[in-house]
Amino acid sequence: MVGNGAELPMTALWSRRRDERGMTIVLALVVCLVVFTLGATWVGISMHQVDGSGRDKLREAARNAAEAGLNEAMSRLSADASWTGETGRTLPGAEFEVSVLATSVDPDDPGRYIVAKGYAPSKASPLRVAKRLEQQIELLPTSSFSYALFSAPGGVGGVNKPTITGDIYSATDVSLSNYATVTGSVTSLGNVTTSNNTSIAGDVRAAGNVTLDNAQTTVMGNVYAGGNVSITGHVKGSVQAGGTITLGPSGKVDGSVSANSPPPPPAAQTLPTFTWDPANYPTQTVTTYTDANAFANYWQPNMNALHNVHYVRCPSNGVNCAVSFGNSPPGKLNLTGDMTIVAEGPITISKDISSSVPVTLTIVSLCGAPTPPGQNPCSGPGITMTGQVTVPDNVKLVLFAPYAGVRFKNLKHFSGTVYASSIQLDQQFQLTFQPVQVPGFQFDVSSSTHFQIQAGAFKEVPFS
Repeated sequence: MVGNGAELPMTALWSRRRDERGMTIVLALVVCLVVFTLGATWVGISMHQVDGSGRDKLREAARNAAEAGLNEAMSRLSADASWTGETGRTLPGAEFEVSVLATSVDPDDPGRYIVAKGYAPSKASPLRVAKRLEQQIELLPTSSFSYALFSAPGGVGGVNKPTITGDIYSATDVSLSNYATVTGSVTSLGNVTTSNNTSIAGDVRAAGNVTLDNAQTTVMGNVYAGGNVSITGHVKGSVQAGGTITLGPSGKVDGSVSANSPPPPPAAQTLPTFTWDPANYPTQTVTTYTDANAFANYWQPNMNALHNVHYVRCPSNGVNCAVSFGNSPPGKLNLTGDMTIVAEGPITISKDISSSVPVTLTIVSLCGAPTPPGQNPCSGPGITMTGQVTVPDNVKLVLFAPYAGVRFKNLKHFSGTVYASSIQLDQQFQLTFQPVQVPGFQFDVSSSTHFQIQAGAFKEVPFS
């Protein structure tokens, strides 16, 4: 019907219906096109994600291969200082090549610079991923001290901004807090616990648990634990644990994370053995004192020109056993040559030390020895340094207390090494490790290893 009541022709009705069927077909085609387009897009996204996951695995494999190259270099250099590297070492799903460069033209320079390149799945693959790691190390003869701090059978504890430039070894626990800084690695046969903005430039290895507390705590290297690992801070390397690995709200690991995968345990080490024998010092004068007072009668009037070798006995009645470099008389202990002090009782140093020439000062306390010589029991630490003592860098200081430990309080800074039954740090303690060789010490090291490795933190260099 039309507006005036007339009927439409049948041909007009059939024409309208054909138009409507045509629109339906067009609409259906548009819907199909959209569906196919979306499907292709999702397939592309899925393929990209699969490809991205595969690339991530290749990147991890390449980095692990480069780390294997660093470890291989250090293992080979520990037996042969002339080793210069190798190429084409294959691993499952990867390969590495490593080269070693001397850090100077001096043939006696112990420094080496290692460059390790890892490839996955192989160097020749057109789809390869490459990683490059570099690390500087020093080769230390096994007859010398090789750690900044070495504690056995006790542990190492440090608070209030201690700074250790070198490696730490402990036969039991290591506890670092309050802005502690370690430029080397930390090895413990017990647990390692850090808190309050601690920074460790090397690896952390523990037979027990590792706890990295505080969001500002950073480990530049890897973490290996026989037990569990708890991370609130940041590990820039990889983490491997025999137990669980727990990341806190701010915890982050840049490398791989391998829980329930026990790493090789840290090698057990013992303190070197010290043997007192005047014949070990053929070029120096050796003097033995009946007690600490007799020794004071020597050093106090001669404190401006101290050197040579001094052995201080402890009387059987236990009186006058403690050697004390106190504030009286005023002034510094000035060393004019190498000096060794061996005491059967405790030693306390609260006086500044100076020297115009490079020297080594070796201080040994036998206090607490289970058998003579040595005062037993020892009333406190074997060696105590306190009172803002200043020791210049040209004085290498060796502290050895195998029975009663070493304690620092209010100490500014010194260079050298500390080996003791236990070590307690406090009040902005600063130690810069210096390798030294002094008479009287015997180190228990495997005969197949000629050098120990003092390793700095490794860095990743862009590479393709």
